Amino acid sequence: MTESLEATPSDHKASPLDPEGIGLNFIRPDVGRPGNYDFLNSGPWLVSQFKELGVTWNRLAFSWPLIEPEKGSFNWEPYDRIIEECDSQDIQILATLGGHFDRPPVPTWAGPSLAEVVRTNPAALERFIEAWVDRYKGSIRHWEMLNEPHTFHKGLTVMEYVDRILKPGYTIVKAAQAGAVLPCAFGQLPAVGERDDFWDAARGSYDILNEHMYVDWGIFRTRPTAIPEQAGVRRFLAMAEKHGEGDKPFWMTEIGWWGTGGITSHVYDIYKRDPRLRSVEFQPSYRGEEILTHPVVLREDALRATWLKDMYARLLSLPRCEKVFLWVSLDEFEGGYDPDRIYGRSTDDRPVSQLDLWGIIAGDKTWRKSAFALQELTNPPSP
Repeated sequence: MTESLEATPSDHKASPLDPEGIGLNFIRPDVGRPGNYDFLNSGPWLVSQFKELGVTWNRLAFSWPLIEPEKGSFNWEPYDRIIEECDSQDIQILATLGGHFDRPPVPTWAGPSLAEVVRTNPAALERFIEAWVDRYKGSIRHWEMLNEPHTFHKGLTVMEYVDRILKPGYTIVKAAQAGAVLPCAFGQLPAVGERDDFWDAARGSYDILNEHMYVDWGIFRTRPTAIPEQAGVRRFLAMAEKHGEGDKPFWMTEIGWWGTGGITSHVYDIYKRDPRLRSVEFQPSYRGEEILTHPVVLREDALRATWLKDMYARLLSLPRCEKVFLWVSLDEFEGGYDPDRIYGRSTDDRPVSQLDLWGIIAGDKTWRKSAFALQELTNPPSP
């Protein structure tokens, strides 16, 4: 029986949630991206917010260009501080190979792109994976072999990903007795090659199924129910079963409510489709304090707060769905949040800074409604 998309979150009845199933993506440590400032300067503080939120799983990306900017010269210090803080707060880590939006995507000494590295200099990547696993195997027991190659590693093929990244990574983790391996999200396998070839090629080289999901990308979404996401996970699990992988556990390592970054981008006209926002004048850039009080930002967060409660209840009720990691913890402001700085995109000669507003914690480090909603899931009130 198909569920109606007109259903509301209250229509779904689920058993009490296990907080162990609730994860949160940390912040992007990417070279050349706004999130790197807070990763370097606010990482331990942000771990303390995970603790207050009641979140016990942290998905943390390890940027190769940030860690090994010169061949054989490693800088683990920013990660050491975050991992030590996670250890002290009993927060477990899903470690992801590579950053999210690194510019360049690999260290310049290794090659011009990840595709070229695995074709002409594969030993460089394997040495990095070995060093990464060896350093943190005492604290980390789950390893995700690459983030979203479809979007961020152009030219890489599906079979190159399996044969030259996933399989060597799996071998290294298992040789070190360092825990379990996840492949990259299935829907974000490399754009070159046949995605369905993954199943047979990768069999025996990973332990946990992985997917990312953002429903209705680029469409203003007003019904905060996770019925579409629930249906999407069911389809994915059915596909895995069809390909003989029906016995593996499943983690959703990224899921989010599409939205607020658009107030300063070319897609801001999407928000004008909402009758409640038709009177809003949109600008290409704003001062920091204007962004945090913008009606779109407030509206998106209110919708997300309702949606995420429904989303966690629906997804964690599905068989084999063990963990769901919400995107993302903290807003990303280039150089850190400044109430008077101009952020957005430039239409004249004014300098502007990058930003990304997916955080459940605002750029000024205050909790949004969605952060309190997440806390209610991990620390439900007594009956």
